[in-house]
Amino acid sequence: MKNARANELSVRKMLIATALTAMTALAVPAMGQGLVLEEVVVTATKRESSVQDIAGTVNVVGGEALDEFSTLTFAELENQTAGFSLGTPNARTSTIAMRGVAVDPESGAESTVDVYWNDMVTSTDVAFSQLYDLERIEILRGPQGTLQGRTSPGGAVNVITRKPDLHEADGFVQVIAGEADVLNTQVAYGAPLVEGQFAVRAAVVYDEEDLGGVENVQTGTSSNRDAVSARLTALWQVSDALDATFVYQYFDREYENPASLAGSDNQGRGPTLVPTDREGLGRTDNPGDFTYDLYNLSFNWDIGENLQLSSVTGYYTTEKNHWEQRDRAGYFLDPAATSTQLSYTEFDDVVQELRLASLGNDFWDYMVGAYYQDRQTDTIFTTNTPLIIAGGPPNGVSLSLATDGSIPVDSKQWSLFTANSLYLSDTLTLEFGLRYTDYERARRADLTYGGLTYIAAGSNPLWVGVVDGGSMARFPFYAIPDDYADSEEDAFSGSLTLRWDATEDTSVYAGYNRGYRASGVSINPDPGIELFPNGIADVTYDEETSDSIEVGFKSRFLDGRATLNGAVYYQEYDGYLGFVRNLQLANAATGAVVATLPGGIVFNGDAVVMGVEFEGQALLTESWKAGGSLSYLKAEWDGTQAPCNDREPGEVLGRCDVDGENIGGEPEWSFSLHSEYHIPVDDNELYLRGLYKHTGERDNTDASAGLGGVADEFESFDMVYLFLGLRSADRKWDLNVWVKNLLDEDEVIWQRGPDQFDIANSGGSYTNQNVLRERSYGMSARYNF
Repeated sequence: MKNARANELSVRKMLIATALTAMTALAVPAMGQGLVLEEVVVTATKRESSVQDIAGTVNVVGGEALDEFSTLTFAELENQTAGFSLGTPNARTSTIAMRGVAVDPESGAESTVDVYWNDMVTSTDVAFSQLYDLERIEILRGPQGTLQGRTSPGGAVNVITRKPDLHEADGFVQVIAGEADVLNTQVAYGAPLVEGQFAVRAAVVYDEEDLGGVENVQTGTSSNRDAVSARLTALWQVSDALDATFVYQYFDREYENPASLAGSDNQGRGPTLVPTDREGLGRTDNPGDFTYDLYNLSFNWDIGENLQLSSVTGYYTTEKNHWEQRDRAGYFLDPAATSTQLSYTEFDDVVQELRLASLGNDFWDYMVGAYYQDRQTDTIFTTNTPLIIAGGPPNGVSLSLATDGSIPVDSKQWSLFTANSLYLSDTLTLEFGLRYTDYERARRADLTYGGLTYIAAGSNPLWVGVVDGGSMARFPFYAIPDDYADSEEDAFSGSLTLRWDATEDTSVYAGYNRGYRASGVSINPDPGIELFPNGIADVTYDEETSDSIEVGFKSRFLDGRATLNGAVYYQEYDGYLGFVRNLQLANAATGAVVATLPGGIVFNGDAVVMGVEFEGQALLTESWKAGGSLSYLKAEWDGTQAPCNDREPGEVLGRCDVDGENIGGEPEWSFSLHSEYHIPVDDNELYLRGLYKHTGERDNTDASAGLGGVADEFESFDMVYLFLGLRSADRKWDLNVWVKNLLDEDEVIWQRGPDQFDIANSGGSYTNQNVLRERSYGMSARYNF
């Protein structure tokens, strides 16, 4: 332990030294003359602004950077900035975390970090389903209580797609191929149909990969995914004062994703596996598909000289089918005794935002707006549960029964907001905003008995009748009674910031922001809820509020060749929405475990988050550019008790003291550095490009229930990408070879405990986990026209 601790301290010292070295490098005068960093313009404040002029932390990953580092997947995006975590625990789910807070999308709670697609709020699965032909990705850190559609406490991410040019035609063809069955082909082309007035752009991508290379030894299937997406964008400059943009995107993905296991079978029947074996034992391969259609219409109308009316209208619909193998370790050998859950989820979302903003006033610029969202989610599922029935052959007899469920959720919200800038002097600006939001939600979770789906030959009819009759008596079951099905609440949130332009190239700011997440009920469609003394009332949760203070600076120096931005923040949560899985319920009288909740429980607790962030970019010479970011944070519970499986006598569910423990499973330290150096070769350029990301140790939040012997903490790791390429000096064409995960790191990055059948049959033998992708090689070819 001492050596491990010493090694960790050494790593931290190395990180700090490396960060300081990188930042010092930014202060060294560049060798070239006339070099200037390109200004990065964003719409984070609902106006086009230079990122250096925004009094808040906004990181930008440009479309060029996404292409340069062959960023193909949702998870790869996190390597390009610190303090930002993206995960894919399985093929159907994506998670996102910022400033130490995250939420499991299956919890039912509102997200800590909301995602937008061309300023239209979307689900994480939709926005990051396929990264192609993008203009940029804006990462807004801290509570979004004023301007964004939803008041997420951790931050927001806005994905901006490329628009056509009204005056010139352009496009590209790109092919990326490599190990792990990687094949990604993209084609995009845009052109004016009426020069200066109307233009269109079309983009198409086909993508396939092996999803981590997990092989199911029972079926012989390896994990795989293939996806296709197409986008059409039309830009119409109706007049000098009015423009409109329409974007449509289609997506279709199919996959097979067997669960990767590790452990030793306590019964001595199954194999001993370690995480890097990447092997599964289930009798099915968790197949599924995901499709959506997304529509986005926006317009900007300049009314007079200094007033603009803007509108964003969005609609998207998704369909998701998934076949989950619940008996991951394959304990039930009879193939007819199914242990799967087949689910179908349909998602419809309508968004409308209107804004009226002043432009270029001398003393006061203002914005007022209204926002409306109607999100409907309908999930239906069939769960097949195998049982071992006494009275049969020596090893018992398999019997399967089905439970059918329906979980409709309809959430509406509308809000009114204002944002204002008072120019107190040439160097001092006061910014303030306020948002009122009204929330309405209707949800149900209804279960019916689907009958016996399989009865093995030789089963004792008496026991079969007992099981069948007992099951019928428990259903139908309504997990959310009528008096909890509907809810309505409202809230105020907002911001206040003071910015001082100390020099022409340096500004400092101090700001306050309030975030908010609505109350709700943990959706667990299982009769086990009836074990709680107060039933569903024991799994409801209150609203969450958070107050954040941030002090930071923005600087540009070396005659525009370098930037360095930094911030320190402190955020207090009142009623933070935590989430715990793998909870077992006990009979209060006997103490015996009688049920395992299929989902989890959302609960409230106070928490504190604090941290420091730095980001810098530099053109070191005419041939050398570099940049980096550093994040340190502490995100801890403050005097909170969380649901757990350590129960006192008479308790249905235990409560454990988690004071001082991590709330979000994010690393305290993370650091990202990227650089490129090129040399002229005739009319071409030979280049070497690198990307490095350090992710520190972090807690395993799925271990919080104390069930299944999963790791409490994940090890730190370092991810390195290298690219060696040749391109034309005018960037017309580009050819490179690459290696990803150069150091071949193989740490576990996600882990969950044994499933309920594993626990029932062996006491818990196998954990389910994801491991970093192995080192892989490939090449990329691109032609721009």
